[in-house]
Amino acid sequence: MKKVTVFNGSPRGKQSNSHKMVEAVLEGACKAGAQTNEIFLVEHKIEHCKGCFACWTETPGKCIIHDDMDELLEHFFSSNFVGFATPIYGMLMTGILKDFKDRMLPLSTPQIHKNEDGSFYHEGRIKRFPQMFYIANSGFPGNHNFDLLKPYVGMLNCVFEVYRNCGELLSDPIREGYQSKINDFLDTLKLAGESMVARGSVSQELIDKIHLPLISDEEYMAGANRELQDSFSNNKDFFNN
Repeated sequence: MKKVTVFNGSPRGKQSNSHKMVEAVLEGACKAGAQTNEIFLVEHKIEHCKGCFACWTETPGKCIIHDDMDELLEHFFSSNFVGFATPIYGMLMTGILKDFKDRMLPLSTPQIHKNEDGSFYHEGRIKRFPQMFYIANSGFPGNHNFDLLKPYVGMLNCVFEVYRNCGELLSDPIREGYQSKINDFLDTLKLAGESMVARGSVSQELIDKIHLPLISDEEYMAGANRELQDSFSNNKDFFNN
């Protein structure tokens, strides 16, 4: 049985919009016969990388920090497919997910190699990595919110990538006129998860459908600003302190 694991880097955990998207992908993967697991990194102890490089010199392949990373890496390597999910914070992934990624340094060696395109990389210590996919969510309208993250994700050779703008709409499904589009979006994510497990790939047609707009930028911006104004009005005493 194939195994699909997603590491969710949202500080909001199960309350996050990232989780709503992951849940849909994993439902599709489960339908294709996979064992699925979503790990909320906020619920685990993951210390910052110390930059000591002991994992290269003193304890090759092993970090000297003893926290939850050993258990999390077991989930990583026992999976056929691994997903990373994150809201966009400061145009990039969250600090929680970045700490997780930094602590994967023991999986590479100090040896430096050069690619044909002139870029450089460290030789991997591990010869078999799971296939990966990526889910990114932004509370902003427009598509430029992912401009910094996309080049990084592009180097991972993912099975598929999801870049969802206007993501807060997923937490407000009662907005008139948008529920059907939200349902279509989540249903398409289910199909992507199913196709990934069954075929090892996701068609461009599905990827294009995933990225169809849920709402116009102008409508989303007007609604968000209206809600903020209402919030300020209801809490004017707090904001005046």
